Amino acid sequence: MTTGLTIDRATLTDNPTDYQVEFDAEVDGEPQRFAVKYSALEALAGGQVLDDPLAVAGQLVDRLATAAGKALGRGQGSELVTIGEADLL
Repeated sequence: MTTGLTIDRATLTDNPTDYQVEFDAEVDGEPQRFAVKYSALEALAGGQVLDDPLAVAGQLVDRLATAAGKALGRGQGSELVTIGEADLL
């Protein structure tokens, strides 16, 4: 499991084409790019996020960091690691 994952809030970017919010994080001193699907954000928030997904992601950044660690731990060695609903469990 990842021990040090810090999300850079300034990099939160809405990608409505892919229905996700993307952001940069530092994982144990190394840069990593992540995306969280709107469906996962909705599951975390308990409601719709389409009106302002960036605000929702910003409010849930600590929980997103935990989910990002799980997504990374699944072995996704890609440039963009996608957080899905399974990573929230």
